[in-house]
Amino acid sequence: MIATDAAQRINPVDGDVFVLPAGASIEDAEHLAEAIQAAKPGVRAVVVMGDLEHLDQAAMGRAGWYRR
Repeated sequence: MIATDAAQRINPVDGDVFVLPAGASIEDAEHLAEAIQAAKPGVRAVVVMGDLEHLDQAAMGRAGWYRR
Protein backbone atom coordinates (compact mmCIF):
# COMPACT_ATOMS: atom_id res chain seq x y z
CA MET A 1 0.00 0.00 0.00
CA ILE A 2 1.19 3.53 -0.77
CA ALA A 3 1.55 5.95 2.12
CA THR A 4 -0.78 8.88 1.49
CA ASP A 5 1.92 11.39 2.46
CA ALA A 6 4.09 9.95 -0.34
CA ALA A 7 1.46 10.57 -3.02
CA GLN A 8 1.69 13.61 -5.28
CA ARG A 9 -0.75 15.16 -7.71
CA ILE A 10 0.38 15.23 -11.32
CA ASN A 11 -1.00 17.07 -14.31
CA PRO A 12 0.39 15.11 -17.27
CA VAL A 13 0.74 16.76 -20.65
CA ASP A 14 1.81 15.38 -24.05
CA GLY A 15 5.51 14.65 -24.12
CA ASP A 16 5.98 14.16 -20.38
CA VAL A 17 8.50 11.55 -19.27
CA PHE A 18 7.90 9.83 -15.93
CA VAL A 19 10.94 8.07 -14.45
CA LEU A 20 10.45 5.26 -11.94
CA PRO A 21 13.30 3.96 -9.76
CA ALA A 22 15.38 1.10 -11.16
CA GLY A 23 13.78 -1.31 -8.67
CA ALA A 24 10.24 -0.61 -9.88
CA SER A 25 8.30 -3.52 -11.31
CA ILE A 26 6.59 -3.77 -14.67
CA GLU A 27 3.31 -3.74 -12.73
CA ASP A 28 4.29 -0.42 -11.11
CA ALA A 29 4.95 1.06 -14.55
CA GLU A 30 1.64 -0.28 -15.86
CA HIS A 31 -0.23 1.18 -12.87
CA LEU A 32 1.40 4.57 -13.44
CA ALA A 33 0.53 4.47 -17.15
CA GLU A 34 -3.08 3.63 -16.27
CA ALA A 35 -3.19 6.46 -13.71
CA ILE A 36 -1.81 8.92 -16.27
CA GLN A 37 -4.54 7.92 -18.74
CA ALA A 38 -7.20 8.17 -16.02
CA ALA A 39 -5.97 11.66 -15.10
CA LYS A 40 -5.83 12.87 -18.70
CA PRO A 41 -7.41 10.50 -21.23
CA GLY A 42 -5.51 10.49 -24.53
CA VAL A 43 -2.37 12.18 -23.19
CA ARG A 44 0.83 10.82 -24.74
CA ALA A 45 3.53 10.32 -22.11
CA VAL A 46 6.43 7.94 -21.58
CA VAL A 47 7.10 5.83 -18.47
CA VAL A 48 10.76 4.86 -17.99
CA MET A 49 12.08 2.39 -15.44
CA GLY A 50 15.58 3.08 -14.15
CA ASP A 51 18.04 5.88 -14.67
CA LEU A 52 17.42 8.20 -17.58
CA GLU A 53 20.32 10.03 -19.20
CA HIS A 54 20.33 12.58 -22.01
CA LEU A 55 22.93 11.81 -24.68
CA ASP A 56 23.95 14.05 -27.54
CA GLN A 57 24.56 12.77 -31.08
CA ALA A 58 28.30 12.38 -30.51
CA ALA A 59 27.79 10.20 -27.42
CA MET A 60 25.19 8.09 -29.23
CA GLY A 61 27.59 7.72 -32.18
CA ARG A 62 30.39 6.53 -29.89
CA ALA A 63 27.99 3.97 -28.41
CA GLY A 64 26.91 2.89 -31.91
CA TRP A 65 23.29 3.99 -31.37
CA TYR A 66 23.11 6.97 -33.74
CA ARG A 67 23.25 6.76 -37.49
CA ARG A 68 22.39 9.44 -40.03
